[in-house]
Amino acid sequence: MSEQAISLHLKTSPEQVVDVRRTKLLSSDGKRFDHLFAAYDFKEVLSPLIEPETKVDQAAIDGLLLDLGCLSNRPTANAKFRVLLSSFIMQAQRLSANVQRKGGEMIIGWPHDEAYWRVRSKVGYRVAKVLREALIERGWMTHHAGATINLYHGFSNCNGYLIADFVPSKADGISFQSSDLVYATKTSALQTRVKDDAVDQRTKALWAIWKKTPLTYDNQKMWLACRSFSNADLTRGGRLYGPWTTMRQSERLKCRIDGKPVAEVDVSGMYPTLLCSIVGQVPFAANFTDPYDIEGVNREEVKAVVGSAIGGGTHLQRQPTAMITRAGIDQQRLSEIRKIIIPRFECLKALKRGILDSEALAIHETEIMMRVVERLRQPIFILHDCLICQQDEALNVGMQLQREYVSYCLEQGWTPIAPAFSIEQEGQGKRLVSGEVNPRI
Repeated sequence: MSEQAISLHLKTSPEQVVDVRRTKLLSSDGKRFDHLFAAYDFKEVLSPLIEPETKVDQAAIDGLLLDLGCLSNRPTANAKFRVLLSSFIMQAQRLSANVQRKGGEMIIGWPHDEAYWRVRSKVGYRVAKVLREALIERGWMTHHAGATINLYHGFSNCNGYLIADFVPSKADGISFQSSDLVYATKTSALQTRVKDDAVDQRTKALWAIWKKTPLTYDNQKMWLACRSFSNADLTRGGRLYGPWTTMRQSERLKCRIDGKPVAEVDVSGMYPTLLCSIVGQVPFAANFTDPYDIEGVNREEVKAVVGSAIGGGTHLQRQPTAMITRAGIDQQRLSEIRKIIIPRFECLKALKRGILDSEALAIHETEIMMRVVERLRQPIFILHDCLICQQDEALNVGMQLQREYVSYCLEQGWTPIAPAFSIEQEGQGKRLVSGEVNPRI
């Protein structure tokens, strides 16, 4: 189909007019929400993350809502407006910092879909729509980019909005905390929120640990993270997403826990390590620091090719993916790398989309991370394959992570591996800690 034909075929409202060059083929699975927006088009997609911390802060936000014409005599609605406006101006601050660092414009993604807001949080669609229209009317933002279209559905609705320069400063002097309007569990496979008490209660137990000693950054106190699954059976995905998971690492490393500086304990190649444990084929030495270390191939190239295979659920990834392209790998170089990587990483041949891929591995990754926090009952915050903790606890947390990983492998009947990990903290270099295959832990 030609570009002109595609343009004529797509049905969009005026707000959804899109440059065909931005059109992307997204998921064709009608049960998923992937078609509703493409978050990778935006540095920030509006999410309900925070609310005012004190009554003084609440009064300040209420003043802004009054200016916007959104404050009402309904307490429940006002609480929802506070969360969404607080999150909007905080995300505007992050976009402003990104623009100052890299240039560009403050463009935020704003989903227009009712189901998105109903699943995402207790904020709801009506509040999101009213606030969006008020922000446009008062000049806080203007429509900038149409939604990215999914050719399967013929529509999408995460539009881009240009935030006015004065907006980030609206948060000055206001303190925020995690919002209690966030659902503990959600999934992209349902039109309604997940109702699984066991899963919800487990997530909320983590919140209780984190709330006692929150992760703090400037004027924000963070302790809530929603657990997001990719299917209705809650067997795929399952990662935790909160305010800290979308922060740049350089900013996260400025956070504090109980007034003490933090460190990040980051597993080196969690997905390939998990895949090796599951399949029982390990391509790296008995003692190792980096699963991506292959002589003659740049680490980032190995990581991109292996990551693309796991993400796609196939070792037959012969065309450059976005990840591969970002690593500077063209078609010829990809062919050269595959000749080296595929024979060595025999475990990649076990991949199967929808059965053994990145979404299947994410469940195991999150389970291991959650068990570490649950067992230690310390303020350790989960960031996918990374744990954020106080600096003086970092080495012990990493060793406990290794122990939990090995225990989980033995429980599952897999090849036990103590994963390699790194420790990073602000102003210091990365410290590497070796992993071990079949360790004695």
